[in-house]
Amino acid sequence: MWELVPSVVLGGILVLWLQVAWRASPLWTLPELGDEPDDLPAWPRLSVVVACRNEEAGVERALTSVLAQDYPGLQVVVVDDRSEDATPTILRALAARHAALIVERVDALPAGWLGKTNALHRGAARARGEWLLFTDADVVFAPGALRRAVAWATRDGLGHAVALPRFVAPGLLERAFVSLFGLFLVSNQRVGELGRAGSAGFIGIGAFNLVRRDAYEAIGGHTRLRLEVADDLKLGLVLRRSGVRQGCVLAGAQVSVRWQSGFVASMRGLVKNLFAGCEYRWPEALRAGLGLPIIAAVPLVSLVCALRWPWLLPNTGARLLALAALVVPVALHGTTARRLAGGAGYEGVLLPFASVCLAGVALVSALAATARGAVIWRGTRYSLRELDAACVRDADWPRARAPGSKPAAER
Repeated sequence: MWELVPSVVLGGILVLWLQVAWRASPLWTLPELGDEPDDLPAWPRLSVVVACRNEEAGVERALTSVLAQDYPGLQVVVVDDRSEDATPTILRALAARHAALIVERVDALPAGWLGKTNALHRGAARARGEWLLFTDADVVFAPGALRRAVAWATRDGLGHAVALPRFVAPGLLERAFVSLFGLFLVSNQRVGELGRAGSAGFIGIGAFNLVRRDAYEAIGGHTRLRLEVADDLKLGLVLRRSGVRQGCVLAGAQVSVRWQSGFVASMRGLVKNLFAGCEYRWPEALRAGLGLPIIAAVPLVSLVCALRWPWLLPNTGARLLALAALVVPVALHGTTARRLAGGAGYEGVLLPFASVCLAGVALVSALAATARGAVIWRGTRYSLRELDAACVRDADWPRARAPGSKPAAER
């Protein structure tokens, strides 16, 4: 009887990883935005909406890349959310040089709003485009990226188009960490199901949420998301559950972002919002914090220990299961690093280490928010009770039966 236990455990772990691989398969089947044609008979009006708070390090480069786009009649609306660094000075200088740039300042945060969601909502109110692109103040766009994106969304009849950005992560540890987070993000959102009406899939990303104005206004803008820390994902959720057609591509070199400056900074940056990604539910945080290290480390540990104590893996079948349960996630992680972060693929060997780090972040995020009774978001304290009460959850939404969008990979 004992001989069956290792096989059952390792077989279960292998099944879990195969499920993750299946759900994340769009990472290697979706085309890149750079491969999309950039021509339309007539160009709809486009407004880019950016929320800024203390972004002096990267805002000039990011906005310059947007303002340099050759999109006809482009409008760029930037809302400065109470910045205390040199951001306002940089924005004024850019506005003086570019007539397409509109800058609005928020000096006091209204009650019942997060700073970012309030800024995006106000920016959308100032925008005049038929399409709204919500993006972050550190995202860099390659020439022609906006033309390709709008042409793709228009041709596919989408109401919400998402381009997964290229993560700029020079360090090996940083690249392994952010690509593992990206792997589970895509897997959990079930991007491959966007083309099936009523499916669980939905997508949203802060770097590139391109939304048709009528679809955005139909859901009430960001009003429904006013206290959502994970506002980008939840925007995608509300749009999808409201019957809006969604599509997703890989941005490749067309859209890039440095998530945080380094490995430690990447972990620290995720601490503030990962509990929100778990929808303030401890069971979800524990599932990530305890389950992820187990499924990532057990196959490796069992193989290593079996060299000293062969009875741990008493037969060939158990050893093969352990090997498969190790090789599959390592290959999956390496593929994700190549597709999302421009890695070489050997980042996958760091899967056990990156998994422990990501699990630790999930637990620290939950512990910190619970201990404080609040989430600290860009220098502002928000009550955990208030955030939890206002959280938009998937379970609250019936699955829309409107026709879904067909992912570009299926065209």
